[in-house]
Amino acid sequence: MNKRNILLSFAFIGLLIQGAFANNIEKEIEEFDVNSVQYIEDEEVFELGFDTADYLPENFDPYAYYFNLSWVEYVEDAEIETLEVKNNLPKDFDAYANPKGIEGINYIDLNDEIVLEINTNKYLPKGFNAFK
Repeated sequence: MNKRNILLSFAFIGLLIQGAFANNIEKEIEEFDVNSVQYIEDEEVFELGFDTADYLPENFDPYAYYFNLSWVEYVEDAEIETLEVKNNLPKDFDAYANPKGIEGINYIDLNDEIVLEINTNKYLPKGFNAFK
């Protein structure tokens, strides 16, 4: 019995030592190179249902630049200060004012008329009132 306990103790100590050296902190960490990842690009064909060449100008080249930065005219700061700005806003207009309630927000144009082409009454319960 004693001999078996001693052997089990040595085996247990050996396993602990192996476990302690299993995590070698001094091991070199390999650098990950993003360029080494191979990416397989799927070449998908988009079918639009019409020929796009009919809507493009003649001799159109999608890889040619049709814009030149020298065409852009820049305005100096001194010229901006001399510009006259018309104020067409009301006198008490505050762009940063928050509406006091939902009534202060108007999203509905009175000229718009909403026409539903289905009879919703047969899909709603009897006596249904949306404004209750």
